[in-house]
Amino acid sequence: MQQGGACRGSTPRGEVGVQSEAEAMLLDRYLPQYDVTETHAVVVDADTDLTWQAVRRSDLSRSAVIRVLLEMRSLPNRLQRVLTRRPPGPARPPLTLDDMERAGFLLLGESPGHEIVFGTVVQPWKAVTDDEPGPQADAGRFAAFDTPGYVKVAFNIRVEPYGSGRALITTETRTAATDPTSLRRFARYWLLVGPFSALIRRLMLRIVKSDAEQRPGLMSTTRPPDG
Repeated sequence: MQQGGACRGSTPRGEVGVQSEAEAMLLDRYLPQYDVTETHAVVVDADTDLTWQAVRRSDLSRSAVIRVLLEMRSLPNRLQRVLTRRPPGPARPPLTLDDMERAGFLLLGESPGHEIVFGTVVQPWKAVTDDEPGPQADAGRFAAFDTPGYVKVAFNIRVEPYGSGRALITTETRTAATDPTSLRRFARYWLLVGPFSALIRRLMLRIVKSDAEQRPGLMSTTRPPDG
């Protein structure tokens, strides 16, 4: 099973249809109110321990499509470097969750084995330059950040049991503009970028599912039920 969807407004998780309501998500702590949400999920034929290891270790850059889409997203910054005769950025190494900071995302919180949350504060309609760096918002100030002119983006990856020996991975991305003008700008930007964002997340889940089920270098510590 793989599901996905996107909608506007502060949508209750029960309407998405792919997440458990057994306990509050860590994501809710950092971006409880949002303008846009997009959720995808996939069932994995591996236990939660193996699945979480795959979440933490999988190299997303193995997908040629993901690499191309990430390069497209960075095109404005690369063009800015060419126009200002700045040296090109470093080549992209493998992209695991440990590399999210290099990709511009801040680790907001983690419940080991269960959920991890990343976030960033951006003006996605503008190229980022050394002369005008993005705002500094650490994990402790992310939820309260409200400087006009920006959009907060947060996403999680969550692993839950799904029957015997299986797991459900969900990933939800939320965005919240800090003022009406930024919301309008982001809405135009998202019309173009949104479908590609969804594709990256679906491909990410496909890679993690494959790694968890094939178990390359993974070892489960989950004991089978007695009997």
